[in-house]
Amino acid sequence: MKKILKWTAIVVLLLAVCGFLAFLYFIPPFFTTPPATFTAVMRDAAPPVTDIANPAQRVIAERGRDIVVRTGCIGCHAVNGPQGPDYSKYLGGGGVKIMTRQGTYVSRNLTSDPETGLPRRTDDEVKRVLKSGVFPDGHVAPYSVMPWANFSNWTEEDRHAVLVY
Repeated sequence: MKKILKWTAIVVLLLAVCGFLAFLYFIPPFFTTPPATFTAVMRDAAPPVTDIANPAQRVIAERGRDIVVRTGCIGCHAVNGPQGPDYSKYLGGGGVKIMTRQGTYVSRNLTSDPETGLPRRTDDEVKRVLKSGVFPDGHVAPYSVMPWANFSNWTEEDRHAVLVY
C-alpha cells in the first residue's frame, strides 16, 4: 500500500512539473513587445510644450513633462470616463478616491484651471506638497495616498521644471 502511494505521489509531482514547464513554454514571451508600448497611451496624453515661445522655458517645461510622464502622475490624477480613465482631460483629477482611517482623499486637479487647478496655489505651496506631503492647510497626505517621499528626492530644478510644465 505504501509503495502505491509513493509511486502515485511521484507520478503526480512529475505531471505537475511537466505541466508547469509546458505552461512556461507555450505562453507568449513578454519581451516581444517593447515596454514603451504599454505606456504609450499615458505618454501620448501629455500635452506637448512646442507652443512655448521662449526656448529656455520650453526646455525646462520639456524636462517637467518628462518627469510627470515618467512618474506616472496621470495614474492617480486622471478623470473618470464612461469606459475607465479619460486621458484626454490630462491631470484633471477626481478619478481616484482613497479611503483611509484619516478620511477620504480624492485626487486633485493639476490643470491650469484658475478655479480648481494649480493656479490657486503658489509655487512654494506646490513644491512643499511635492517635497514633504504637507498641504497648504497643514495636513499631511499619507504616503499610501500620495507617494511624496519618492518626490522628495527630486532636485529643486526638477520641482521647478514640473511646475513650469
